[in-house]
Amino acid sequence: MAGWIATGHAAALILVLTFFEALALLFYYRRTGRGLMPATFLPNMLAGDFLLLAWLATAQAAPWPYAAAALLAALVCHATDIALRWR
Repeated sequence: MAGWIATGHAAALILVLTFFEALALLFYYRRTGRGLMPATFLPNMLAGDFLLLAWLATAQAAPWPYAAAALLAALVCHATDIALRWR
């Protein structure tokens, strides 16, 4: 288990799962008109996914700009989520 976390494989698995979760939520919303509107969950989900990408980048010893870009993207998504919820 420690190896999965240290190498970033856990982050990659979670990224795949959240991708399919987002697809399922989008499909359900478009099909039925019910459920979560994409604007209510996508910014939050993307913020988490970018944090997972930063974890994956550092676990794989990628150059630091990759992790920094992922963290910046997470910040932008988080700020977008807060701005949408503020209204």
